[in-house]
Amino acid sequence: MGGGIIMAKVTSPGHKLGQLIGNFFEGFFCNRLINFSEELGFYCDKKGPRPKVRGKKRKVAWTDSEGNVHDLDYVFEMNGTVDKMGEPVAFIELAWRRYTKHSRNKAG
Repeated sequence: MGGGIIMAKVTSPGHKLGQLIGNFFEGFFCNRLINFSEELGFYCDKKGPRPKVRGKKRKVAWTDSEGNVHDLDYVFEMNGTVDKMGEPVAFIELAWRRYTKHSRNKAG
């Protein structure tokens, strides 16, 4: 399932709740996204070991054309496997935010 959070780093109750909700949704969607990507003929990269592609790193990260690195939850890859990096066709970042009249979308 999805990656977890070290709850000791989260201090405010609101942040803890947000992290718990985020972890729930990440776990809820993980297998669904993997199955969906396979139905489309893609490999779904996610947090976790992929040593021949990322070495010891567990996070999924891609660098854009300007050299900025983006941590992502999932990437659908054409011709990718657990041992071979494919061509990215979709970047997926799950985001949850509490609705308030003046809330900002922190995902974008």
